[in-house]
Parts: sequence; structure tokens; C-alpha cells
Amino acid sequence: MPRFHRIASLVLAATALPGLQAQVPVRNAAELQKQLDRLQTLGSVLYLAAHPDDENTAVLATLSKGRNLRTAYLSITRGGGGQNLIGPELGDGLAAIRTQELLAARRLDGAEQFFTSAVDFGYSKTAEESLRLWRHDTVLGDVVRTIRTFRPDVILTRFPPDARAGHGHHTASAMLAIEAFAAAADPKRFPEQIAAGLRPWQARRVLWNHFRFGDNAPPPAPGSLTLDVGTFDPLLGRSFGELAAESRSQHRTGCSRSWTLKPKAYAQAPCSPPCSVGR
Repeated sequence: MPRFHRIASLVLAATALPGLQAQVPVRNAAELQKQLDRLQTLGSVLYLAAHPDDENTAVLATLSKGRNLRTAYLSITRGGGGQNLIGPELGDGLAAIRTQELLAARRLDGAEQFFTSAVDFGYSKTAEESLRLWRHDTVLGDVVRTIRTFRPDVILTRFPPDARAGHGHHTASAMLAIEAFAAAADPKRFPEQIAAGLRPWQARRVLWNHFRFGDNAPPPAPGSLTLDVGTFDPLLGRSFGELAAESRSQHRTGCSRSWTLKPKAYAQAPCSPPCSVGR
């Protein structure tokens, strides 16, 4: 095989992997200091949602750059079923572009990036339809593998596992997070991963990053955890909100051009008992 073809094959194989991590560049002394500070901090958070641009970049930036936690975003799909505001590409072509948009966003907010094998087939009215077309057991195994690989202390979902999520994919992503929270700790679930060298992992908690879209959105539940995502960082010379806005601006194909940052983010249990969400 010619050398060029061998290189091209390696590139295509690499981009087909379910999990891709964006290398965080060291651009200046402030970035270097942030990375050194992270070495002294233990803790990790896996943020999980359905599509590119579903993630709360303000939360990712604050956790990664402000709290110095290992932070990652798991996007269940690569967004090929969405809209394209800047070009004609749809389907697989759009998914490839949106994959690169996610990686570009992570290079700015400092989080890592993971995917599953699920395909974005467009709008879905129900979670049941989404899980059926995604092949539930396969995509659940992908989520479990990510948890066992990244080993998060906390799993944070963008959506609740019910109709409040507003889209079958959104609801299904939260359902998968809750199911994988328990399955990742059980060595009898997906034993082929254990045989391949991964170990069971029990995250401490799974929480929902309560969203408040619009001025009349209901407040978070009493007792919710609160995270200030608008803090100015003198080392970076900017606020985490500004960093989040730059990160979010990488979603050029599918994201609206206007975005209003709310200065605080909230997290609460994603469902009510008997749903087990923590220990």
C-alpha cells in the first residue's frame, strides 16, 4: 500500500473512535499555571447530553479552569441529524463538522470530549424511539465504557429523564446516564470490558444541571447545589462566562448566534425515588 494511503487510513481510523480527547494547548504562562494547579486537585466530572451544543460550556469552563477538576463532555451523538446554518452538509458530513466543533470548544474550555456510536437520526418525540433506534444495549455499553475509562466522581446530565427534556434524544441521554451510573459499577454488566482491562467504577453521584430557559422558567428545587459560573479569573484575565461564550461560539453549524449567560448554574437529583441517584 502506498505511504499516502497508509497515512490516510490511519487518520480515518482515528477519527472513527467513539472517544476523542481534545488536547489542551499551553498557550501562555496562565494556561501553564492552570495545568500545574490541576495536579494538586483531585476530582472529576463527566457531563452528559445528547448532541453537540447541548453542553453547558459555562459549567465545563468553571469546573475545568476554575475548580481545576478533570472535566469531560460525553455527547451521545455527533449531531448529524441537526441543522446546518453555514453550509450544505447534512448527515455524516455534518456529523464530521460538528465533531470538530466540539473538539475546538474543548480546547478552549479545557474539558475532554467523548462520544458513543449512536447516530443522530433527527427529531424524536419519545425516549423509547431514540433508545430503540440507537440500539439501547450498544449505546449503554458505550456510556459504561466511558465511565469506566474516565472514572468520574460525579456524573452531570444536561436534561432530566422525563418530558421536561423536550426531545426524545434529550430524555434518553439522561435515562442512559442514570442506568450507566449503576451498570458501570457492576462487573457482571458488559463483562467483555472487564476482560479487556477496564475496571468497574462507581461514581459518587449523578445530578441534573437544572436549566432555566427564558425569564419565566421555574426556579431550581430547594436544596440544589449552586455553582457561580460568572466569576472573573485574574490569572486568565477574563471571566469563566467569557471563556464559555468563546467555547460555545465554536458551534457554528447548529447554534444560534445569540446566547445569554446566567451567572449561576444549579444541580439537583435528576429524578425522584425510587430512582437511585447517589450514595
